[in-house]
Amino acid sequence: MKRFVTYYRVSTAKQGESGLGLQAQRNSVDNYIQGKGEMIKAFTEVETGTRKKKRVEIYKAIELAKKEKAVLLVAKLDRLARDVEFTAALYNANIEFICVDNPNANKLTIQLLSVIAEHEAEVISTRIKDALRVKKDKIKSGNYINKDGSQMKPVDGKIRLGNPNGFSDYQKMGVEKIKENSLTNKANIQAMDIICSARKEGMTFQQIADKLNNLQYTTRRGKQFNPIQVQRLYKRCEED
Repeated sequence: MKRFVTYYRVSTAKQGESGLGLQAQRNSVDNYIQGKGEMIKAFTEVETGTRKKKRVEIYKAIELAKKEKAVLLVAKLDRLARDVEFTAALYNANIEFICVDNPNANKLTIQLLSVIAEHEAEVISTRIKDALRVKKDKIKSGNYINKDGSQMKPVDGKIRLGNPNGFSDYQKMGVEKIKENSLTNKANIQAMDIICSARKEGMTFQQIADKLNNLQYTTRRGKQFNPIQVQRLYKRCEED
């Protein structure tokens, strides 16, 4: 009998709580596992449009599958297959994995999907750069009209995209205040001591995050730490 670590992914917090998308993935996984083995643990990634590059649960799932020598069971490969970071992580994990919606997928399939995803990302990047170049040319020639009907012109001889006036004084104060709060926050300062010491001992960012959470440290917003937040704080150790 095999042992499984399951990974689910939903696009919004609403889906993560009770959405049909998550339930459908759970049903497909339950049907697949039935008679084949047992599930050790399930990880659910809840993403929003602005947080797709901050996946944490997939790495936890991979790490546990490695530790327990279990099979990583991915409920849905379809949209994830177009993500370079995900396909690369899955390919390099060197563990057995099964995609419920595509059970015939193997390491070669994932590698090919990763190459395709990377190519699509490059095409999109080129398309955006070309569009911005056209916009700059129009601004320079005085032919670009904003949505409010005003004409966008170079400011002090420089071409700016977005708000031609840049941040207002009030907005600049807001940015500086956020930086100040982050640097002087008591929770961050306490956590940094542990992070700096733990990195010297060779611990990974995930291991440090787990350690902080086990010690009941929280971020300045009162939430649990994840590897990305730990990495950001560690950069300050390097700066100091």
